Amino acid sequence: METQDRISALPDEILCHILSFLSTNDSFATSLLSKRWQPLWLFLSIIDLDNQTFIQNGRSYTFFFKFAYGILFRCRMQQPLKIARFHLTPRVCGYSNDFPYHLFKKWVRIIIQRGIEQLYIEIPRALEVPHIIWSCKTLVVLKLYRLSMDVFVKVHMPALKTLHLDFLFISKSQYFAEIFHGCPNLEDFRAYHIFLDNKLEGIEFQTMPKLVKADLKLDYVFEFPLKVVSNVEHLRFFLK
Repeated sequence: METQDRISALPDEILCHILSFLSTNDSFATSLLSKRWQPLWLFLSIIDLDNQTFIQNGRSYTFFFKFAYGILFRCRMQQPLKIARFHLTPRVCGYSNDFPYHLFKKWVRIIIQRGIEQLYIEIPRALEVPHIIWSCKTLVVLKLYRLSMDVFVKVHMPALKTLHLDFLFISKSQYFAEIFHGCPNLEDFRAYHIFLDNKLEGIEFQTMPKLVKADLKLDYVFEFPLKVVSNVEHLRFFLK
């Protein structure tokens, strides 16, 4: 009995929706299935680079970023990107100093220029958040894991509604205050293990009038400006 490929007969919109649940590495691999599948991954508005992509590129940052750039430039340049995920953990990549930060910054800059709406970043070492992120007017969701804020950067993110910061190292408290000044429409805030300099006196932290949800998991040795979450509707606070 001849089998029918019913999946390939589905409209492009449905197939692209299915591919959006895969990592970029896996969605690219579907282009090898048949001519029907070859162009579909190019129309995705989601880029998802993770440990699997790194491993399949021989654990080489050089080949990993070649793949990352190739994906960006082969996807339709006139089509805005909605979601970008970049997850490289020390469990897979190690804590070595060979992470090519300059290539990472370039990749982020291209992503921002494509009108990104949701950005998720985790890198193996706590390196500086690329400054261009803090002035992105299209970002609605930003989630950062294991990065740092070492110099003052003017923050202007008028569309941002969700901000999750995990293991963020901030050299001065005034830099942290600037984040809230520059995100007036924030509704969902999470802070897990924020490392501050504990010099909050004299630093003006503003109340977030539109904040609905706040989730804080803090280390007792570091102060946190609770004024920021003073009028939140739903607060979860964990101190260890």
